[in-house]
Amino acid sequence: MAEDIRNMKSTSGIKEFEKHYELPHCVVLDSEYCSMGRMIAVKACKASGYAYYDTVILLDLVPEEGVTIDEALVYEKRLRSDEIDKEKILADPEYIRIKKAFDKAIDIALAKGPCLIHDRAVKETILAKGYSCISVLMYAEDMPAKIVRARFSPLYENLTDDAEVIRMIHEEDMARTNLHKLHSNTAWGEKNAYDLMINSDAFGRDFSAVVLASAMTKH
Repeated sequence: MAEDIRNMKSTSGIKEFEKHYELPHCVVLDSEYCSMGRMIAVKACKASGYAYYDTVILLDLVPEEGVTIDEALVYEKRLRSDEIDKEKILADPEYIRIKKAFDKAIDIALAKGPCLIHDRAVKETILAKGYSCISVLMYAEDMPAKIVRARFSPLYENLTDDAEVIRMIHEEDMARTNLHKLHSNTAWGEKNAYDLMINSDAFGRDFSAVVLASAMTKH
């Protein structure tokens, strides 16, 4: 624990210390609800030149699939439970139809060039398609601040009870947890699922965008 840095051996030429970082073709960003992940992602993309994609923008790429944003959101409400039957959902024709549309949209997005995909992809999927990828989690720990942010959403602006807002924040995060679970063997929000985790409460919205953009920009 108490190593003297002045006596440290040279690591020059040892490959285990010298991995070269390559800019990824794709960044997959998961974000806790009210962590400002969407705002931060958009700012980072503007700074880095990456294209930004989320549920709405991805579906705009595949109108021929006939999946509307309302249909996607209605289905996601089914994922707000603390317990879901993964195999049952994966076999559900409606889920298969929606997933097919998003898979096609993600293929189109990736083909267009470097991109960030928010809350709609996992690293394993992107790597399996032959693209380089890093996975990022945006999180926040200040619940009073998250309650204030939640009330900026048209969905929750009329909620007056803080306990009810907290319940809705939990349900939003459960939907994201379960969507991740359907596509990955890693757990949403856990360290082993991500290459980078950013606490937006610690760094603030603007500097969190700088930190994220630094992983998407040549130095």
